[in-house]
Amino acid sequence: MICLTKSQAQYLKAIYEVSLTGDIKVTKIADHLNYSKPSVIRALKSLDEISAIKYQKEKITLTEKGRKYALKIIKNDNILLKFFVDVLEIEEELAEKDVENIKHSITCYSLGKLENYLSNEFGVKFEDDTCKCTVGCFSCK
Repeated sequence: MICLTKSQAQYLKAIYEVSLTGDIKVTKIADHLNYSKPSVIRALKSLDEISAIKYQKEKITLTEKGRKYALKIIKNDNILLKFFVDVLEIEEELAEKDVENIKHSITCYSLGKLENYLSNEFGVKFEDDTCKCTVGCFSCK
């Protein structure tokens, strides 16, 4: 497993979301995140170095590894959001802010426990398995 920084995770998620609307372009990613093109280019080079994407000038492709990480990031966000909104009854706008702040601090082990709780108590199912690691992975260092 690779360890993604908070910034890399944010960019990878944005790249995945942009990919759903068609070609992945620097401008689209910059617009999606409201960041400058030079910042996006630096992040793309960083993600290319860890093989999460392939970046060659105007051609950006999400690798299978990158796609899996992006989906895991989105799933983990959804687990936290579901808990805050449906269990704790926090307004969605505030819950989204809380998810952004907490998601980089919570371990995969805790997320797995939270997912199990939501599944067992409320019948909530998520698409794939959450990491059940005890030693750390990309979102738990």
